[in-house]
Amino acid sequence: MTIESNENGAYVKKFSFRPFAGIRRGRLYRIWSISWQWWTHEWSRSRAVKFLIGFQLFTLLITNIFILTTKDFLLLGGLYESTEQILEQTLISLVRGIVSFQTEIRGESHGSGDNGFDGSFTIGGTSLFILILAVLVGSGLIADDISNKTNEIYYAKLEKYEYILGKFGAFFIFGNVIITLPYVIEFGLLFVGLGDIDLLAVLPLLFQVILFTELVNLTYAAIILAFSSLTSRKLYAGLTTFMILFLASMIVPALAFKDNLVIGLELLSDVLTLLLISSYIIMGEVEFQLVSMDGIPYPVHLADGVGIEGWMVLGGIGAIVLVGILVVIIQVYRRHST
Repeated sequence: MTIESNENGAYVKKFSFRPFAGIRRGRLYRIWSISWQWWTHEWSRSRAVKFLIGFQLFTLLITNIFILTTKDFLLLGGLYESTEQILEQTLISLVRGIVSFQTEIRGESHGSGDNGFDGSFTIGGTSLFILILAVLVGSGLIADDISNKTNEIYYAKLEKYEYILGKFGAFFIFGNVIITLPYVIEFGLLFVGLGDIDLLAVLPLLFQVILFTELVNLTYAAIILAFSSLTSRKLYAGLTTFMILFLASMIVPALAFKDNLVIGLELLSDVLTLLLISSYIIMGEVEFQLVSMDGIPYPVHLADGVGIEGWMVLGGIGAIVLVGILVVIIQVYRRHST
């Protein structure tokens, strides 16, 4: 017994009681590692991600080529007063197209010269593909870990809040690659291609575009991760998220448009429309029009004390994001409380 005990003690001492000689990483590095590892893994294995990203970039490239080749016609025809206006209205229309799902609902901004500007945001733009891609990629962020039981591996080295932050960080990397970066590049291409533009005059627009796209990233992240945390099936999470956002965008606006040209508060339950209206707020516009599917323009004034107000829109988005984050936190801690 003594010999065996000594042997066991020597074995434990040899292999178990040694000082750690590796490099200790901080919490921020661990959170970043979760985010970056997921993104590189998703990029390497998913052809759909590459295809949809390529399609979006192709769509923006075609738009850019069209604008640049028709620049002189647009100016001579009086449709635009300056190259700055071409850049601003083209980019604003493209960015609002990220969240515009209806085929016949469009936003009309007033004050863009004598002719105004009518930007039509259709399903033929990038909104459908961005939503499909976001749901396709993000729905498995937590659901796959639950299904494969890999979350226990994470918790061996991470706190649960680090895991949650890492998953949100992963979606933000994706969102900035697929949503924010293309429109920043588009801004640069239009700025260089159109020429004769005062950078200081259009630079605030770039910041507004970044702010809006990050708001879209945050909203999508909260919603998609919430559904991903509720199930171990990526397919269920993805389909549920897509159908809720899609159907709300198709049904709610039709209910919100009234015969007396007043938009009902039902519109506040449509996430995509809330994001669309928030783009006007970020761009500094409080008065504009939403056009129904039957072509009737409905005036919207976000600061007149009647109907939908700016604070309602931002409050609605904030509530959706908060609920989504709380669902993720509750589900992660509830599933793994022991």
